[in-house]
Amino acid sequence: MPTLNPPRRLLAALALNALIALSAHAEETYAGATISERQARDIAWSAGLVHVEEIVRSGDRWEVAGRTAEDDEMSLDIDIRNGRILD
Repeated sequence: MPTLNPPRRLLAALALNALIALSAHAEETYAGATISERQARDIAWSAGLVHVEEIVRSGDRWEVAGRTAEDDEMSLDIDIRNGRILD
């Protein structure tokens, strides 16, 4: 897999995040629609994770933990209804 320099990696991540956000918004139009585990993984990857160590559905969120390209630990909570990364 080719290595992207940091500005291109960021640009690629932002573009992917925008596409995911658009698809998540489209899903919101259906009552009770939720994002899948695969979609939550894709969102986590677009946010900077390169290795997902754990992904668990907990109520109305996906809890994702893993590592960045710099081998730093990272955890995210992702809204299960729309794919938004929660604070």
